[in-house]
Amino acid sequence: MAREAVRETLGALRLAEGVVDDAVTMVSELATNAFVHALGGRPLLVMPTAGLPEVQIYGRGRGRGTEVVVRVFDSASWCGTVPSGAGNLRPPTEAEGGRGLELVNALTVEHGGRWGAHRSRSQTGLTPVSGKVVYFTLPVAMPWRPTRRDCHEAARELRRLLAARGIGPLHLNEGWRMAVVSVRAEITVWVRDETFFITLPGAGAACHPVCDVVEVAEAIVRCNEDLNACARR
Repeated sequence: MAREAVRETLGALRLAEGVVDDAVTMVSELATNAFVHALGGRPLLVMPTAGLPEVQIYGRGRGRGTEVVVRVFDSASWCGTVPSGAGNLRPPTEAEGGRGLELVNALTVEHGGRWGAHRSRSQTGLTPVSGKVVYFTLPVAMPWRPTRRDCHEAARELRRLLAARGIGPLHLNEGWRMAVVSVRAEITVWVRDETFFITLPGAGAACHPVCDVVEVAEAIVRCNEDLNACARR
């Protein structure tokens, strides 16, 4: 299902066949990891109502270009930062598996993209659950023409996306050509001039165009999960 979703979506964007094939290979590796580690590698006799693996694909602007993001979520517990560099990802020579992330790293480097992992929350199911996301990005040679939103519409959409992930209580205040979304004491988002202005603990200040509302929501979810994890220690 993950392979079909990526092939169909990227194929509809008319990306080069080689890029689509490599993206399918990468998502196959990530989905396999989710199946093995989150589901134990066994078919489910009783389908759970929450916490199943998920695949998300979306576009975002990067500088003057466009980037496709593919994320695979699973509800397995967070195991810490993924080691960077091909050498750190390579398993012992005699190992029968464990080369998936090495392959993902090699293909993203080849295409000038990036990959990584972080805490996150599910987007589907009856109840949002905590887990992690492993993602990769691919630069694509196509113009970025997202739907325009005014500040109030963008703030409401951000609130909707966060609420759907179980983040809250959320407070939205709208003023003249400006809106503010209060997530928690450490996270507040200002929206004005078609831009999100956000400061996250440990990440500093950042600006995103309002069309990147999905990206902003994911950054807030990630920060929220990290803060909750620190509070439990």
